[in-house]
Amino acid sequence: MRSEEDRETTVRVTILGQEYPLRAHADADYVREIAASLDARMRMIQQAEPDRPPLKVAILTALNLIDEVFALRREKVDLADRFERKVRECTEQLNRGLME
Repeated sequence: MRSEEDRETTVRVTILGQEYPLRAHADADYVREIAASLDARMRMIQQAEPDRPPLKVAILTALNLIDEVFALRREKVDLADRFERKVRECTEQLNRGLME
């Protein structure tokens, strides 16, 4: 028996005035939400230069999004490193306290 998450559904979304049927394993509302977010970002980029072809708008949007992904990955690694350092420091302090 397939779970709710394994079930594929088709969700119709509109991005830059074009309708797309998307097959997804995710909740339909979630797919609509991310499509609306993408549409908003693309429209923002398009507003800067209205005659820019949709493909260029899509590429610039993709570059902006991947920049955010890379920045979040770096932030995640930095946070994990800081957490590990703090855990090491706490462990060392505990060990010193236990030895006294």
